[in-house]
Amino acid sequence: MILSFNVWFKRYSLLVWVIFICSLTLYVKSKLNANDKSSVEGFFWVFSDAHVDIHYRNDGDPVTHCRNVSLTNKTRIIRKFGHFDCDAPRELLTSAFTAAINIDSKVDFVIWLGDSTSHRSAGGDTLIPVFENLSQQLRNFFPKTLILPVLGNHDIVLTANRSTRFRDFYNQTQMNLLLTDTDARRTFLKGGYYSIRFQTLRNNKQVMLRFVVLNTGMFQPYILDFFNTKDAIEQIEWFNRTMSEAFELHDRVLLLSHLPFGINEDLLYKFYNLRYEEQLLTIINRYSSIIIMCLSGHRHFDILRVYSSGNITMGILNHAAISPVGYLTQPSIRKYSYDKQRLVLTDYEQYSLNVLEAERTQNDHWSLTYRFSSWYYQRKEITSESLFHLVQLIRRESFYLKRFLLNKHHSGKRLIKNHDIIHSLCALTLFNFDEFILCSRILKNRNYSYDNLIGNHSLDINVHENEQWREYRMVYLRVLLGVFIFLLSILIICYRISVKCASQGKE
Repeated sequence: MILSFNVWFKRYSLLVWVIFICSLTLYVKSKLNANDKSSVEGFFWVFSDAHVDIHYRNDGDPVTHCRNVSLTNKTRIIRKFGHFDCDAPRELLTSAFTAAINIDSKVDFVIWLGDSTSHRSAGGDTLIPVFENLSQQLRNFFPKTLILPVLGNHDIVLTANRSTRFRDFYNQTQMNLLLTDTDARRTFLKGGYYSIRFQTLRNNKQVMLRFVVLNTGMFQPYILDFFNTKDAIEQIEWFNRTMSEAFELHDRVLLLSHLPFGINEDLLYKFYNLRYEEQLLTIINRYSSIIIMCLSGHRHFDILRVYSSGNITMGILNHAAISPVGYLTQPSIRKYSYDKQRLVLTDYEQYSLNVLEAERTQNDHWSLTYRFSSWYYQRKEITSESLFHLVQLIRRESFYLKRFLLNKHHSGKRLIKNHDIIHSLCALTLFNFDEFILCSRILKNRNYSYDNLIGNHSLDINVHENEQWREYRMVYLRVLLGVFIFLLSILIICYRISVKCASQGKE
């Protein structure tokens, strides 16, 4: 037997060494690539739309928006992490920040996309303490991290003195804890907007990321009367100057706005005043080559869009809310990864809290909802061009369409009908109302028919897990089959070698 092994080893020793050297080379290369990737890979958190209600009661009746106890129902249910019919309690905001630092506290910066306070509390007496608490919590949870606050339409004290509105807001809400850059503070005190340059690599001052933060409340039709016309014009002029400066300095821009550009395809209205939006998009057309992405909130939905004009594209990623109110969306937060050297987004992970489960268990367990790259099968970075390609896939292929719609309506137990789907498809790239209506009519006239989709059968179910589990189950079966065939092949080869060696030994 020893003789047989020696014969076998002499015959196949070269092959064994080749396999060993190749395996070692691949291992070392993978380690080096991992180290290189980690040195240029950065992360940041994005939070949006908490809508904290200081009058929220944990034992409150949802019929009263959780502000009062039911007089008829003697059974009191404790809902300390929120309810779909109520604005959020402070515990939910704390829970979201706690989950974020438990998942990853070593991030490069944190973005707050606006709307801190309740839909039912527009006055300064409630808005100011809520935002002050937000400032304190953000700084306590991220003590040494750059924090970029964006004002939402529910963060503006509409009845305040117009000339000192943002200065008073800054002083009364402890925004000095968040916004410390001198130039940024100067423009924020004037109009609630600002820009900050950020060096992503310690040893490379030539690579600069610039955050351009808009105050979109000035452009929102239903509150225009609470601002002077010159305020909006001055912000647009500042935006143009800032983008021009960024272009000259070769900065890469991450555009932050509470309101997304475009149309609300569900309620059929525009988020921006038409004249102001056209002026903003004209500037974006001019400098789109330096814009990494536009990140927005406000809608409480997890959706994506692409502004497209000729050869110009700008991706818009809209974020689900921390508050579960109104839209049947589970409280959500998002962590992005990006390349510090090339300044492009590479992926993101979305985490959510199941409100009903939290109500049953009285525990707040935040779990991974989905990862962009695996959910949409996008293996490369997230750029405006790759989003535009994804939009084309959503429009052409039912697989991507279904996943897009499940993201948008991931908790709603509702039937997504054909006309809703058509509106969603047209709104992906069409920001002009006339073009949007024309697109909708064309698709309907051509009898484009999409299968009605049920967003969710139960709010208890994680629809992302269910969808991906069905897919992974097929993948697992294929992998197991492949492993079985591989092992069977190895056994056959080993058996043949042993038989051959045995016959040679007898000779």
